[in-house]
Amino acid sequence: MIASHHAARARHPALGTLLALSLLAALALAVVVGPGGVAPRDALQLIARRLVGAGPPTDPDVALVDAIVWSLRLPRALLAALVGAALGVAGALTQGLFRNPMAEPGVLGVSSGAAVAAVLGFSLGLDALGLWVTPALSAVGAIGILLALLALAGTRHGIATLLLAGVALAALCSALTTLMLALASERWDLGLKVVRWLMGSFEGRSWDHLAGALAPAALGLLAGAWLRRDLDTLQLGADTARSLGVRLERVQLLTILSAAILVGTSTAVAGVIGFVGLIVPHVVRMLAGPGHRRLLPLSGLLGASLVVLVDTGSRAFGDRSLPPGVITSLLGAPFFLWILRRHGRRLDHLDR
Repeated sequence: MIASHHAARARHPALGTLLALSLLAALALAVVVGPGGVAPRDALQLIARRLVGAGPPTDPDVALVDAIVWSLRLPRALLAALVGAALGVAGALTQGLFRNPMAEPGVLGVSSGAAVAAVLGFSLGLDALGLWVTPALSAVGAIGILLALLALAGTRHGIATLLLAGVALAALCSALTTLMLALASERWDLGLKVVRWLMGSFEGRSWDHLAGALAPAALGLLAGAWLRRDLDTLQLGADTARSLGVRLERVQLLTILSAAILVGTSTAVAGVIGFVGLIVPHVVRMLAGPGHRRLLPLSGLLGASLVVLVDTGSRAFGDRSLPPGVITSLLGAPFFLWILRRHGRRLDHLDR
């Protein structure tokens, strides 16, 4: 155990550098891939021109490429990176709080809670009030589901109770979402908008969406980083953590709020992107160990790279593209079953 811990620490700097370079490569790929190919050198020059404060090019052909790169692809790629980082860190926080590798905001119904609150906002037309309304509603929905989950299952029960409570809450939220869509069946524009949003997508996202998501996501990420030591201590058990001075109720509440803000913000701007919070922390934990000082930032980097690559892949084959949320679910469901098979005989003991 000690040798593997030191080996994980030794790999951490190289792994962090590798993941950071992978993220930069994914962002570069996202800018050049898609209909209307853009040469990497041209894209880099146009981005550098904008960063130094120059306006749009006057040449019509160059201006078209500039619009594709600066106004369409770059904000979309950066938003995908922000969402991936938020979901990766939210998954690591949730798994740390419940002390098991199966805990993930989407599996536990948090994404469904964020979704039902956002759909309610769409149905009432509240999203027209500003970009901040939908993220705020989604965060409230996510917080409500997590608080309900803690009230029903707590943090000391087995994984079966936890997952059953999450499944029940997710089913309730899905039923409420379907009910709102049924009541608004004559509003085809609303139904189409909600269905596309529920599948998860970065299509049509702009700098305004990125600006609206940046502040709450940064708040959730910073709060998660501040909790890293307490989450490490919590892995020793609730009684041991309390004897070492950890205020469990405060740590639980702050962890819930951080994860809810991250998931709520991500769901608001991109729809439901499932299973990222399950896959990413689990992979990072296998590579770098369970310590949250490494787990949280590396989960953010890997989550950002994964979502950017998934979004890029979703639009790499012409006009007919798959929603990124569908792709992550196709990847995540088999991964979830693999974790269940791997830990099946030990899951009931992971909370002790």
